Amino acid sequence: MKKERFLLVMPDYSDFPILFSDNLKKEGFEPFLITDNVSKFRYKGTESIKNFFIKNILRNKEYKQNLISRHYLEELNKNLSEIEGNLDYILVIRPDNFPIPFIKNLKKRTKKLIAYQWDGIEKFPEIKNYFNLFDTFFCFENVESQANIRPITNFYFDHLPYSHKKYNTEKPKLYFVGLYWKSREEKIDKFIDRISDFPVELSIFIQYFKEPEKKNDKIKYIQNRISFRENLELVKDSDILLDFVDPLHNGLSIRFFEGMYYKKKVITDNIMVKNYDFYHPDNIFVIEHDNYENIEQFLKTLYKELPESIVTKYGFGSWIRNIIK
Repeated sequence: MKKERFLLVMPDYSDFPILFSDNLKKEGFEPFLITDNVSKFRYKGTESIKNFFIKNILRNKEYKQNLISRHYLEELNKNLSEIEGNLDYILVIRPDNFPIPFIKNLKKRTKKLIAYQWDGIEKFPEIKNYFNLFDTFFCFENVESQANIRPITNFYFDHLPYSHKKYNTEKPKLYFVGLYWKSREEKIDKFIDRISDFPVELSIFIQYFKEPEKKNDKIKYIQNRISFRENLELVKDSDILLDFVDPLHNGLSIRFFEGMYYKKKVITDNIMVKNYDFYHPDNIFVIEHDNYENIEQFLKTLYKELPESIVTKYGFGSWIRNIIK
């Protein structure tokens, strides 16, 4: 039986592209991949001299940027042209990372051009200019008054082997990794302070680009990104995942779905999780109304097994079939 041809277009972020491609293979597709990682821009001919004149004499700094943008588009189109024949599906993740003319070229190569915005719409509002370029546009937030927008949750990669660690009721390990934001820093500092008397082991990593003015000695501050596979090893080694919601997100982070697959409990300040069929108070503690005093009992409670049908529903296999149907 001939395999359906599936092109994935996405940012070259961590090891996500390889994980996506491998899971597509597991689902029986013939995958192709284009990322935003293209060859480095270099001046051609007299472009360098022309740029010097325009920048320093005419005080116009846009010439070089226009050259870089043109190079980026040409490289993307070149990578697309190297894939022969039509494609059954093209999925673009974070379309706003790619120029609109390239998206229009993608449309010529498939009957089904799909988008998935894995970050908040308001966090990257430029994405609104891309809505109408796709047959279907998926995001984990609800978007009103847009006909082709469909809500969909995040997922876990179900081609990766499952492993289980017995829950430690005596001293559970709490794990979090995320980028530094001022609002997140305040939440985490408060959380650490409020649970300081509880018997827990903290494993909290914050990645920063500009060094924070003050640091919490209970947090590990890192500059280099933890790969997704490295993150999953830390997830497996933990008992409880921590989730501090991004104020510009209106959905659930991938932590809930990792937790479901690896049977990890979650502590979160995202009250939306109570509306989902996998929510169980033994597994997910929602911080609200300053209810920190109730966390201690949650820490002592074992993980509540979920029906297999619910767990499978949020795996990559189900997710990708929902996207292409």
